Amino acid sequence: MALNSARVVAATLIALTFGGVLAPAEIIDGVNWADEAFTYTANIQNYGGTVIGPTTEWWLTGQADCDANENGYAFDTEDQDTVGGWRSNAPNEAITMYWGTGIPDLVGDDLAIHLYSGPSAAADVFASVDGSQFELIGTIGGGSSGHLREEGFDFAGVFADDVQYVRVARTANGSQTGMFFDAFAGNVPEPSSLLLLSLAALLRRRNAQ
Repeated sequence: MALNSARVVAATLIALTFGGVLAPAEIIDGVNWADEAFTYTANIQNYGGTVIGPTTEWWLTGQADCDANENGYAFDTEDQDTVGGWRSNAPNEAITMYWGTGIPDLVGDDLAIHLYSGPSAAADVFASVDGSQFELIGTIGGGSSGHLREEGFDFAGVFADDVQYVRVARTANGSQTGMFFDAFAGNVPEPSSLLLLSLAALLRRRNAQ
């Protein structure tokens, strides 16, 4: 995905230089992964039918992890059912993800969603800086059942501040409209901004001790 991943290398080097300050933990391998499932509707579940809850919200956070053998197909013998979404008949489903380190609006795609879906699936994607005012940034259409893919989204100057919330809301229901999400990945801040965030996090940890 074109998410300016090289920027995090410089940011990490700067952070390590200044007294061992580390970049925020959710930024891994040059990607700003979502670190909280902020809200989700009642029927959000994995492919096997287990409804998501407080102990399984990690299915939606952090790095993409369901395709263990990396062949683009979600459920081979080696793969994990660590996804969350909706099956064919469960209308009005939605998931909102949260980033502690906001996603900046840079050149090109700013957000990538790792998912798989049925050929008739559809969803709207919204983003917000504050969790209350959301703007539509794109849509997701159907795909090949069981085959993972990435959908990219460009904030395109819509937001004055970094985005911290992304909502995916179902718009199609019925046969072949299931949609399951593996990970939500965003751009990382510029090196100077990332260093300030890291210093602030370090100060918070020290003050809490």
